[in-house]
Amino acid sequence: MTQFTRIVIDPRHRHARWAMMSLERLHAIVARSVDPSHDGSQRVLWRLDVGRNGRPSRLYIVSTVIPDAQVLFEELGAGPNSVATCAYEPFLDRLAIGQEWGFRLKANPTRSKASGSLAVRGKREGLTRVDDQLEWLYRKAKEAGFHMPINRLDMPEVMVRDSRLVDFRRRGATVTLASAVYDGVLAVDDPELLRHALTSGIGRAKGYGFGLLSLVPLPKRQ
Repeated sequence: MTQFTRIVIDPRHRHARWAMMSLERLHAIVARSVDPSHDGSQRVLWRLDVGRNGRPSRLYIVSTVIPDAQVLFEELGAGPNSVATCAYEPFLDRLAIGQEWGFRLKANPTRSKASGSLAVRGKREGLTRVDDQLEWLYRKAKEAGFHMPINRLDMPEVMVRDSRLVDFRRRGATVTLASAVYDGVLAVDDPELLRHALTSGIGRAKGYGFGLLSLVPLPKRQ
């Protein structure tokens, strides 16, 4: 059974602020909350949506087990009223061709740069230009069973809300990843492929808070 969890994080909590400053720290906290053995056997996706102007941040986790509330309390100051978990399957089972949903995806868009030799594997590099990041999403959307509808300006209904390079320390070395947060509207083409994307993620660096796609109902038209 897949679980969808939302944790509301109070930005005034000192330890939570410290944890949110590093993807490596958050990676360790999420891993410990769903996999006490730390052996990586539990499949997990997560995404941190940082609150603006003093508003609470929200941490989303998709996992095969319910995260340990005690770990979340110790590390993020998350009390019982700030953690909500539900089974994901009832929602996933309702997905159907032609439905439209609002979506958010924080991803690590990359491409393979040719090495110039058939014997040497190409090097993976992050995409930092917004146009390249959008092209990356269009390709991934086809693989994930959806597309972005075209609006009246003849443009897909999606925008890159936040594009940046993020750095963090891992095992004594600095890791730099391209990060893009996409907000938009999607239309379902293949429910099964979309279900797989929602539970397995899109793109690379999933252990570090990338790849979690979330859906929300669109406002009803007046």
